[in-house]
Amino acid sequence: MTDAPRRRRRFAMPAMKAWHAVVAGGFLVAYLTGDSDDVYIMHQVAGYTVLGALVLRLAVAPFAHKPPWRMPRASLAAGREWLTTRCGRNPLFAWLAVALFATVGAAAASGMAAHWLLWVEDLHEALSTASLWVVLGHVAFILLMFGGRRRVAALWRRFVDGHSTRLKESS
Repeated sequence: MTDAPRRRRRFAMPAMKAWHAVVAGGFLVAYLTGDSDDVYIMHQVAGYTVLGALVLRLAVAPFAHKPPWRMPRASLAAGREWLTTRCGRNPLFAWLAVALFATVGAAAASGMAAHWLLWVEDLHEALSTASLWVVLGHVAFILLMFGGRRRVAALWRRFVDGHSTRLKESS
């Protein structure tokens, strides 16, 4: 009986990585094939795959166990607490997850609707562009949070130190 939670935990991370790969790959294929009539079926399949993966994740979420590294709820109180203590997970992770689900989900759903309602096509394109910016923001935030802070600080010191050294030499 005690092996069940351990098996569930052991399965959770690879499942989340696979889910991320499906959503990221599907989004990339859908975005890159969006303007081409030659590969429109690939665009549709990728969009339906992303929509299916998002629906599956939302359906499974209430039954998933709560890992110790789980994200905080997206709330203003959590944001204020993190800003004052700088301890624990950054609530921006949760806000980005909400933004990703909202924009990518809306883009996928509007793409499905655009198949039958032609007036939704412009909305679908706008949501796809917004989704791309949110995805790029998500990637930038992840890179910054995991090791990027030190690199950015090192680049800043190098720029500032190098700049101030050059100013002293030219005087």
